[in-house]
Amino acid sequence: MLDIISKPILVSGSSVSPLEVHYAADAAQTGWNEKCFDYLKRFEAEVCRILGVRYAIATPSCTAALHLALLTIGVKAGDEVILPDSTWAATANAVAYTGAVPVFVDVCRDDWTVDPEAVKRAITPHTKAIIPVHLYGHPCKMDELNAIAKGHGIYVIEDAAESMGSLYHGKHTGALGDMACFSFHGSKTVVMGEGGVFTTNDEHLYARARFLGDQAKHPTRRFFNEEIGYKFRLSNIQAAFGLAQMERLEEIVAKKRRIFQWYREELAGVEGLELNPELPGIRNNYWMVTPILGANWKGGAERLLAGLEKRAVSVRPFFYPCTELPIYAHCRREATPVAHELHERGLNLPCGAELSREEVHYICAHLRNILTGEEDSHPVTGWLARREQFLRAREDFPSVEFLDPDFQAMDCEIRLPEGGTPTAGLLESIHRSLGFRRLFLRQAPGEKEGGSLLMELGFAEHQRIPYIGMDGYGQVELFRQTYRDVCAYETVYVKTF
Repeated sequence: MLDIISKPILVSGSSVSPLEVHYAADAAQTGWNEKCFDYLKRFEAEVCRILGVRYAIATPSCTAALHLALLTIGVKAGDEVILPDSTWAATANAVAYTGAVPVFVDVCRDDWTVDPEAVKRAITPHTKAIIPVHLYGHPCKMDELNAIAKGHGIYVIEDAAESMGSLYHGKHTGALGDMACFSFHGSKTVVMGEGGVFTTNDEHLYARARFLGDQAKHPTRRFFNEEIGYKFRLSNIQAAFGLAQMERLEEIVAKKRRIFQWYREELAGVEGLELNPELPGIRNNYWMVTPILGANWKGGAERLLAGLEKRAVSVRPFFYPCTELPIYAHCRREATPVAHELHERGLNLPCGAELSREEVHYICAHLRNILTGEEDSHPVTGWLARREQFLRAREDFPSVEFLDPDFQAMDCEIRLPEGGTPTAGLLESIHRSLGFRRLFLRQAPGEKEGGSLLMELGFAEHQRIPYIGMDGYGQVELFRQTYRDVCAYETVYVKTF
């Protein structure tokens, strides 16, 4: 059987490039005073451009955006809002914040999203809105839902938290209902740590949402309020990070879809195992890779969840039906058998945007072993094997600190105790035992002698990092200060084997 790796493969993970770092650092340094909204405006404009909507409002979270959408249409105590039983509790929580009653209905077996026929049955004179959830990235049956809503004079608010980059018959989610709300939580496809965005094509809904979400400020009298408002504004620094992510959206979605294809190939032939749907006319961003076990697998998903966790693979259960949560059990109106079946037989596998083919192979080999009991004769390969070699052998070098080793490029920065100098024998031993192709060492500002010694050991200057002096903080790495302020350089040296 495959070796069990020493560190878990996490269930989610972002794709961050130098562009995000640059925008966020620029916002931190220059995005104040008259520039305090620059990145917010650019982010909202980019969301509109990509999604094909007229208006966007950046918010602190998707939950805040959902709450804002409900406030915008005046949802209040005594109203009802229809939503699927298969969703994260945040969807229902936003309804509860307004005092309205969430009404849960079942989902379709073919795409796991809200069942239009169940929605029809749930509508009453008190129904104010429908919140279809594009679950795990798959768009809902929006044409049917919009037709139902129009026939009853109610609103459609897309919970698009998980679906950034998904397409419904050529149109982006977020441009399909009256309003929509996205999440940029660190686990999502497009991230900014926390954050969300509200979108609409309706000028009046936009104006009302913008007003309520910015403390309901009076349009002409400063610091005068006639209504209770809300603080639903995103920070400029977060928006800077999110702008870079949105500019890279197609690249990130392509990574997610490639990872899903790897899973499909690795798990082909496993009887009774179904992966995420993608109905005709749909592009699923595959936010999560979600296998559903057939009835032939005894014990449902719980045995698989426990078995993979023991093998250092982080996994998540399929969302609980909301009506199974004590806080919403009283809201059950009719049975939701599909939502319950999906929870009992489904789970989420690791699918971070930078997941490698070797990791997918490892995960799938262990998944097959748990399900079938059959051994897989293929050992850990690629960068996972190199990481295991490193984890076993690094104890032979107790005086060396290894910083952020890259097991795909086989690069690593090393640090020695203060005042320590590497020897040719130590460097060769690290290369021979751990396999690194390049080793990096930093020389603190002013250590000219150390640079000469490193050159003698075969190092070459790789990068010079400028520093400025700051009272009370010593020397700080330069970002945008003028070069006349530079007081010293930290030099990075590299030795290639």
